[in-house]
Formats: sequence, structure tokens, C-alpha cells
Amino acid sequence: MADALRALLDSGKLSEEECLAILRGLQEKEEEKQKQKEVDGWTSSDEEEEVDEEYCRQVRESLGFDIDAHVRIPERGISPCELGKSQPPCDIALYGRLGVHCFNFEKGRKLQFMRIPKYNIGCSIWISYYITVEVKDLVDDSAHILQSSVTDSFSQNGEHLRVFTQICRLKPEKPGEGECAFSLLDEKAVDEFYKGRMPNFLSEAKPAHRLRFYEVQEQDICQNDWLRLYTDFALYCYWRYNESAFKSCLPAKINKILVETFETHTDPSLKLKSSNAIFHINLTAKSRDYISVVRRTTDGKTGHIILQISTWTNPPSSP
Repeated sequence: MADALRALLDSGKLSEEECLAILRGLQEKEEEKQKQKEVDGWTSSDEEEEVDEEYCRQVRESLGFDIDAHVRIPERGISPCELGKSQPPCDIALYGRLGVHCFNFEKGRKLQFMRIPKYNIGCSIWISYYITVEVKDLVDDSAHILQSSVTDSFSQNGEHLRVFTQICRLKPEKPGEGECAFSLLDEKAVDEFYKGRMPNFLSEAKPAHRLRFYEVQEQDICQNDWLRLYTDFALYCYWRYNESAFKSCLPAKINKILVETFETHTDPSLKLKSSNAIFHINLTAKSRDYISVVRRTTDGKTGHIILQISTWTNPPSSP
């Protein structure tokens, strides 16, 4: 179904709005089926499900990051996924890198992503991933464990992909210590300039608006590896339903990145550090050109960063 919708969307036979309407319709049908099953007695409701106290304790103390496989997982609970020496799926790897980026961005640290030994999956309205990442501090070469919760949510403003973090922390030495609670995303706190429909891709800044733009330089890319993360997200956004195709396109070549922000800075390059910014990315992978818009926003809460991404192989038509 996903591949068919992507093909219709790329061919122009289906608009983004029509595609989203179909996806919402499928979601509503699935929810209706689930409700009917509960009415007919095919499945038990959450209230009737027996609670495993050990599972609850582990969720409470670890915030969902450390769940044993032997505990009884409720129907809509958090399930563990041990990787061992295996590589994580492409989306999990990107989400883990996003968690490291969020932590560095907020704390001013220089942690380097090393590997993901495990992650847990929680299913509710959205799918949330509780990712454990091994990192190295580039300042003193010390090793640490970073924990990050990343959610892949529904599109809200015409974007092709929307993900956000809800917690990014170093794993506490003792369970139950450290940052002790999730904080919900506060959409109302996001700057008004960065709400609403996703902006169109821009290859050049208009003369009247040059002060809010900055063209990324090669040295910026070398000093800020998260720019490559955003580029990988842009490529993944296009190939998210075909993991092998996405892998075959890596690494992508960054042709140009134009940063747009309404935040003012004395040094134009500091626009990269803006809490809210829009990145217009032009890239090439396997001799194919892509353009992408990545909108980064925050709600001011610790551990929260929102990425909204749209990617095309041809310039999108104006609405």
C-alpha cells in the first residue's frame, strides 16, 4: 500500500492531501475494527488486562529504556529489541543520531555517535522508540550511554516525515535517578513563524529577505556533522519505504544548504545554532538530484526537538 501511494504521489495522479486522507481513512478503519473486536469480546480492554508489577517498575525507573524480555508486556506496552552485534534498521539509526544531536545542541557537548546496542518500541497513537546509544565524548575520549525517546508521528502540515524527541539524557548511574519524567510536546509554544504549511524549497534568497538567510560553507559541514544527519534524513524521507534503496544512495553529496531563520545573529554563520530554522537542502545521490526542506523547531522544553521534512526529485509546484 505504501509503495503504491508513493508511486501515485510521485506521478502526480494523487495530491498530498488525497494521500493523507487515504492514510487517515485506513487508520480510522483499523481503530473501528479494534473497537468492534473489544465489543464482541475478541480481545480484552486495557482495563481488564492483568498488570505485571515488575514491568511497571522497570518502565517507571528506566522511563522505558530498560525492559527485560521475560516480563509480561501489555498489549500497548513497551517491547524490548536487543540487537547484539547486528546493525539497527535505518530509521532507528537515524533516530539514535537525532537524539545525540539534540543532546549536543542543548548542552553544548561534543558527543559522537558510536553504535546502538538496543532499542525498545512503544505503540499508542504513534510509534515511539526508546533508543540506547553508545557515545564518545570528543573532549576527553570518555565513553557514555545516551538514552533518547524519538517518535515518528503523523504529518500535520503537508510534510512527508515528522519526527520529534521527548527525552535526551545520559543514562543515570542508578535506576530512577536523573531526569525522572517525560514532558509532552507543547505545540502551542512553537514560534508562530514556523507553524502552518511547510514552506516551498528555495534555491536562492530573495534580495529583500537576505538578512534571514545564510548559505552553509564547507567548513560549517566539517564542524557540524548534524548537517549530514539532516541530509540523510532528507534522503530517507524520500526512500523510507525502500530501505535497500536508501542504503544504496549513501553517502549523499551535499551540493548546497541554505539556512533560513527569523532569529537575529551578529555572525551570519550562527544562524546554524538557531533554535528554530528552515534548511533548504540540495543534494545528489547515485547521479540523482534531490531537493529537501527540513524545518527544525523547539518548544523550549529540555530534550525536545522537532523535525519536519519534505523531499522531492523535482521542484514542487506552488500551491
